[in-house]
Amino acid sequence: MTVRGGRFWLTPPDFELEVRELLGGPYFDPCPYPKEWDALTIDWGRPWYCNPPFVRRDGGSSGFARKAVSVGGPGVFVTSIPTPIAELLRGGARFVDARRIAWLEVDTKKPMPSPGLTGIFYLPCSEVSR
Repeated sequence: MTVRGGRFWLTPPDFELEVRELLGGPYFDPCPYPKEWDALTIDWGRPWYCNPPFVRRDGGSSGFARKAVSVGGPGVFVTSIPTPIAELLRGGARFVDARRIAWLEVDTKKPMPSPGLTGIFYLPCSEVSR
């Protein structure tokens, strides 16, 4: 279940079948609709599938991602990602790291005071015609 714009969005049945195939059968859903518990404080059964609510009062997708990592797998976590990242991953890029890089201001060379997370991806050599 995802919440956006005050509306609830449920997992479509065809995608739910894909998740079942990935996980080898039934799974625990920590974020059902209607909401039955606080998914960030309960134990998640295994395997699990998490389509988190995207509202900060419910922990936001980052809170659920941290919970998924702490629980461990097997599990499937879905979240929206920017198109450039999807294109890189589909093109064979390997995710290297995500960290805060204090980029330098062009004229003063002073570091950015509050840098956001920067994704670092590596694209191996490929035989692309130019």
